[in-house]
Amino acid sequence: MTTYYEEKSCCGVCGSENEYTGLGSTNSFGSPDLDTRPPEMRRSTMSAWVQRCPDCGFCSSDVSKSRPGDQLLVSGTDYKAQLNDPVYPALANKFLCKAICDRAAGSYSDATWDFIRAAWACDDSGHADQAKVCRITAADLLELSQKSGQKVAGQDRAEFAILVDLLRRSGQITRAKALLASKQGGLGDDVIGRVLVFEGALLEKNDVSCHTISEALGEP
Repeated sequence: MTTYYEEKSCCGVCGSENEYTGLGSTNSFGSPDLDTRPPEMRRSTMSAWVQRCPDCGFCSSDVSKSRPGDQLLVSGTDYKAQLNDPVYPALANKFLCKAICDRAAGSYSDATWDFIRAAWACDDSGHADQAKVCRITAADLLELSQKSGQKVAGQDRAEFAILVDLLRRSGQITRAKALLASKQGGLGDDVIGRVLVFEGALLEKNDVSCHTISEALGEP
């Protein structure tokens, strides 16, 4: 069961007080996707993962908290254009605006997840081209995170598996194959290793569609 609650918060950018919907509790039944997207019911709670100030448009996981530079970004033309970009679904725009602030602050790992989640929102609304663009940027940001010493996932091999999936789902087949080939002989037989073997099979078929971890493990 999923529960929500309403709470008032003051925007950290413009100071206006508004009511926001928070996620009280939820659960998940089934297998996550290969990019770790959770199954239902948590899958349908994404609207509560990011807040948008209705007055200034500041988007954050907690609008009451802002960083130096956020106010300037939020008032800028690029941010405003993204906030209302008709090419993307509204939920994706919220994550993409959050990414603008996270990336500017040097929080590349957070920005990576912003783009991944924006891709999920695009998937749900049938915006395939936009989802592809989000995954291309997410892959680049994941590599930038690694170079900057920022963790995107709990394990390096998990980050590697997510990167391979981002490349595959965005149609970067050659790049994904090369990345996977760099680890041949060291994939292992644990869950992540089996996922990577499955990714390799999908790449050989030029399969860019969504698949789950349970599929990779041969589970029903």
